Amino acid sequence: MRDPARIEPILELIRKVWSASPDLRLSQLLVTVIRPTEPCPQVFYFEDTELLKRLQHAVAAITTPSTDSNNGP
Repeated sequence: MRDPARIEPILELIRKVWSASPDLRLSQLLVTVIRPTEPCPQVFYFEDTELLKRLQHAVAAITTPSTDSNNGP
C-alpha cells in the first residue's frame, strides 16, 4: 500500500502552484508539470466543472453503502 501521508504534501504543492496560475484548469496544470512524452488533449482540456462532478460522484460511491441484492432480507 502506498503511504497515505504523501497525499497532503502533494495537495499543498498543487494548491500553491495553482494559486499562482488560477487561469489554468487543474488538468492543464498537471499535464504541464508532468510533461508527458505523448500529447494528452483529453486530459489537458478537461474542464474543472466536469472534474468536480466526477469527483463528487466518486465520493458518493465510496460513502454510500452498497445495496448488493445478495445481502438483503
